[in-house]
Amino acid sequence: MDRENSYVQELILWGLATVAIVLLLKAAFWPQSAAPEPTPQQEAPKPGTAPQLSPIRVEILNGGGESQVAARLRKKARALGLDVIHEGNAPSFNYLHTLVVDLDGDIEQARQVADILGIPHFIQQKKENQFNLASVSIVIGRDYRRIGLLNPAK
Repeated sequence: MDRENSYVQELILWGLATVAIVLLLKAAFWPQSAAPEPTPQQEAPKPGTAPQLSPIRVEILNGGGESQVAARLRKKARALGLDVIHEGNAPSFNYLHTLVVDLDGDIEQARQVADILGIPHFIQQKKENQFNLASVSIVIGRDYRRIGLLNPAK
């Protein structure tokens, strides 16, 4: 009888151990079923307001050919909280419209930059360039005065 009791106890322990292992594996690898805590909705930034997230790395390129326009926008962009890591000339000076270009595959960052600076055009042009540190490129076109790009931040 003692042997039979010990055998039953051993079976119960093995069963409990198996259930515990299954529960631990489920907890470790199964997607969490609990709904995430609701987060307050963020409003789209108004032109001339600083972003609320971590700074977005941008490059500013002069695509219209007017002297010092990239340097002037760099000052404004930094004052608005953007991390300007490069400024220079675009491959050509034939850009009619100022535009924001997403380089990382995160179009939302480009949209944020466009909203902050009041630029109506943004596109996605992801390139596999391991040496590019900027997430977003701003190409200043010949329309920069018309859209008020260099007007003081409000």
